[in-house]
Amino acid sequence: MKNYYKKTYLSFICNQRAATAVEIALIMPVFLLVIFAWIEVGFCLLMLSTLDNAARDASRLIRIGSVTETAFKNAVCAKASPFIPCAGIIYNVQSGTSFAGLTPATTSATGTLSKTGFSAGSAGSEVLLQLGYSKPSYISGLLGAAGFGGNILLLTTLTFQNESY
Repeated sequence: MKNYYKKTYLSFICNQRAATAVEIALIMPVFLLVIFAWIEVGFCLLMLSTLDNAARDASRLIRIGSVTETAFKNAVCAKASPFIPCAGIIYNVQSGTSFAGLTPATTSATGTLSKTGFSAGSAGSEVLLQLGYSKPSYISGLLGAAGFGGNILLLTTLTFQNESY
């Protein structure tokens, strides 16, 4: 009887018929997670580049002094679509007499800017422009477990001096 158990145990251990299926079942979730994370990072970089371009083009309107808050928002939305929904874009535009007096908004725990507003300033004033978008993550469960709260804040910041208009 002892030989029977030993023989059965050895045949079970040495059997390789389903080894490939088990290895794939163990490796495939990790492999797919890495692939989807790369796709997520690529999509974030695409959206951040779009947000950078929208901020650069909308800042030109502020620099030449021909902008209201509505025109600024429309210019940003025109450049940010179709990748970033206009309703999710947050902005903080502040002006002052020196760059040292401008304080950038910080990020809150919910993935938004701590302050928002629009003050384009006058001719020759220094301006700090921040555009942000809190992007929901496709792999939010993993980001939540890592402490990111499931959202990715894409933020671009520009500083410039208004032209003498």
